[in-house]
Parts: sequence; C-alpha cells; structure tokens
Amino acid sequence: MMSMKLRVIMALILLLGLMYLVRLIKKRKIDLKYSIVWLLLPIVILVIILIPGLLEWVAAAMGIYDVMNMVFFLGFIFVIAVIFSLTVAISKLADSMRQLTQKVALEEYADRKKIEANSERE
Repeated sequence: MMSMKLRVIMALILLLGLMYLVRLIKKRKIDLKYSIVWLLLPIVILVIILIPGLLEWVAAAMGIYDVMNMVFFLGFIFVIAVIFSLTVAISKLADSMRQLTQKVALEEYADRKKIEANSERE
C-alpha cells in the first residue's frame, strides 16, 4: 500500500507530464492521433493512484492473484498499444511514400517526353 505522500508526489509528476504532453500537442510538435496512447497512460495511472483498491479489485476480477502481475500485464498491454499505433503510422507513411514516388516518376516521364518532342521539332 502506498503512503499518501507518495501518492501526491506521483500524482503531481503525472499531472506535470500530462501538461507537458498537452503543450507539445498544442505546439504541433506531436500529432494528436499519435499521442492518444500517451495521453491515456497518465490518466489511467492517476486513476489507479487516486483509488487505492482499484488495482487489487481489477486484478481479482480478472483472476490475477498478485497485483504485481497485474502491473506487468498492464505494461504489456501498453507496449502492444504503442507498437500497434506505430505500425499504423508506418503503414500510412509507406503508402504515402509509394504514391509520391509514383507521382514523381510519372512527372519525370512526362518531362522527358516533352524534351524529346521539342528536340525532334528542332
């Protein structure tokens, strides 16, 4: 069980981190769609800190007998969510790259055809 002092310190650190993240989003240094997982993390941890028995109750409801195993499980779920969001972002970027490459190639082909047509006229 955490002491009240430790809970307050952790809550303050989480709130500062959340405010920093919101500031980065407002300055457009991070896209909102890529930071949703990072926004949810401190909120979930804050709820767990503010409601002391919540983690034990959730662990018991899921059939997990040790709270530390529940913490590792939640960490694993978080890592999977981050990997999934990064995979989605990379897939979109790869598709954009392919489309841009095709567009540039078509434009270069059209330019070469124009140059060849102009050189044949002269």
